[in-house]
Amino acid sequence: MPNSNKTAIVKSAMRTFAVLEFFRETKRAASVTEISSALEMPQSSTSVLLSSLVELNYLEYDRQTRRFIPSYRVNLLGDWIRRSPFRDTKLTDLMEELWTATGGETVMLGQQAGAAGMQYLHVVRGGYQLQFIAHAGQIRPMVRTALGHVLLSQMPNTKIRGIIRRNNAEEPSQSARVRESAFLEEVERIRRRGFSESSGRTTPGANTIGMLVPLPKNALRSRSASADQSNESRQSARASLKSCRAG
Repeated sequence: MPNSNKTAIVKSAMRTFAVLEFFRETKRAASVTEISSALEMPQSSTSVLLSSLVELNYLEYDRQTRRFIPSYRVNLLGDWIRRSPFRDTKLTDLMEELWTATGGETVMLGQQAGAAGMQYLHVVRGGYQLQFIAHAGQIRPMVRTALGHVLLSQMPNTKIRGIIRRNNAEEPSQSARVRESAFLEEVERIRRRGFSESSGRTTPGANTIGMLVPLPKNALRSRSASADQSNESRQSARASLKSCRAG
């Protein structure tokens, strides 16, 4: 469930999208009780919300099983986004291709959010029992993610220093803060080789490799494949990212 302490967010809107995100992750029909428990929402409020979404034709309700499932109308909401071309290939299809090429590693698409954040836009979950977990919509500090690092590599150092200071100021853990000089050296290495790599520094045991995705009108987003720490898995992810980018 999204952070309810952010009072600027209307609670009903937050809960509506939390329900839709629940179905996106579970990919199955669910009862009021299941949804209420998963999202930590009062069952009475959940029931009213689901009934409203059924009335608006965004959910379907099976009276026999007493379960809800998103309607086709929900799929159409983002259909125009999915049809956006990326070198004559749908971007989400490209992510699925990358998922297959890496043997089922998690694949993520992200972009800068606000002044110093990196937001995951779309995530194709890994096929392994042990996997890197990221959620679409989640925002993380730019200096703490491989996707953020590769986006930062496109900025001048003066701007990067400001983002480092902001991320460090908002980071409660002293050990998680980054040293400006060391970070700028890493950014320079990313510029030279064309991709970023976390090597377990952000999430212990998980390696994330990030590369840029050129989009129309010179917009830039980053995508990545996360892998475990084995050399074979890392090399496969690197090769697959470069292949997809070249294709």
